[in-house]
Amino acid sequence: MAAKKIILFIEGEPNSSNGDLRQGFTKLLEQKLTGKLPKIILGGGKEQTIDKFLNNRLAGDIFLLLLDLDDAETQRNADLRNHRLESHSERVFYMIQEMEAWFLSQPEVLDKFYGLDKTGKTVSEKLSKRKAEEIANPKEELIRITQNPREGGRGEYQIIKHAVELLKLLDANKLEKDSADFRKLVQRIVS
Repeated sequence: MAAKKIILFIEGEPNSSNGDLRQGFTKLLEQKLTGKLPKIILGGGKEQTIDKFLNNRLAGDIFLLLLDLDDAETQRNADLRNHRLESHSERVFYMIQEMEAWFLSQPEVLDKFYGLDKTGKTVSEKLSKRKAEEIANPKEELIRITQNPREGGRGEYQIIKHAVELLKLLDANKLEKDSADFRKLVQRIVS
C-alpha cells in the first residue's frame, strides 16, 4: 500500500511576479522536516484556499491547512465556524494574526534583512515592545518600521517580494517556541 501523501494548503498567491511564497515556506519547513516535506499548494486568498482544502480531495491523502487568522487568538473558534472548518479543526493551523507576525517575532532576522535606515536605526529599534501575537495588524507594523529606508536599501516591506526572503531566514526552532500553531503543524506532519 502506498504511503499517504501530506498536502499542505497555504493561504498565499502562487507565482507572483515578485516571487514564489512556496519557496519561502519550503525553506522554512525544511529546517524541521528533512525528508518529510509535504506537497505545498498556495491557494490564493483565504476563501479560495479554504475552498481548495475542502473540495480538492484525493482518497487516502492527508490534507492540512495554514491560514492567516486575521484576528486575535481568541477568535480562532469563530473563524473555524465562519469558514465551515469546525469539523476539520485538528488539521487547520493559523499564522496569528498574519504571516508577518512570524517576522516580527524574530527582530534579529529583520535587522539582518533590512539593515539600518536613513537615521541609522535598526528595524528592531522601531518595533513595538509587545509580543508579535499581540500586534493587531502585523503587516501594517512591518510596513511602519521599514519606512524611511537608507539609499540603496531594501525599501519598505513588500508583501510577496520580501516575505519570500524573510521566510527563508526565519529560525524554525525559534518559531516553534513562539508559535503554538507552527509547532503543532510540524508535529502533525512528522507523526
